[in-house]
Amino acid sequence: MRINVDLSVNDYDRELFAERRIVLETREGEGLPHIVLKILSMALFHDPGLQVEPSMDADDRYKPDLLIRAEDYRPKLWVECGACRVQKLDKVTFKHYDAKVVMIKRTAREAREIMERCKGEVRRLHAIEFIGFDNGFVDTVADALTGKNDVVAIISGTSLQLVVDGTTFSTQIHRFAVEQ
Repeated sequence: MRINVDLSVNDYDRELFAERRIVLETREGEGLPHIVLKILSMALFHDPGLQVEPSMDADDRYKPDLLIRAEDYRPKLWVECGACRVQKLDKVTFKHYDAKVVMIKRTAREAREIMERCKGEVRRLHAIEFIGFDNGFVDTVADALTGKNDVVAIISGTSLQLVVDGTTFSTQIHRFAVEQ
């Protein structure tokens, strides 16, 4: 399924107002909740250099959902949405040792659970930020998506409102990290 999104981001903390048009496609094994996680990630980490499902070097076994590259072309921000194996997080944080890695999950509980599973398995666990949302938020937004969508993300502190074609959905942004 192909989803067209006109995304407007209003992030009060970063004093940012930006717009971006993007086409997202569901891939095998991905559903609309995965698309919602990508849209949320694009809003939370909006940057002109943000790439969605970028091509990687031939020697890179793994590929992020979203990526910002540093001036030297190495990953600066690596974002994973939804399902991700602990082994992948370990390999990515070890290989790209100076990149910030973000793991976006549908709920706060899912974000905490993968963080706990990573303990003792991921060598650079402190390099990962885990983010989740209120129960039911991602699925409810997914039900509102159609082929063409006007989406406005309003972010202030830990509060996020997502307006999809005039309907407002609200959630808290739950962030977790392990201290070094």
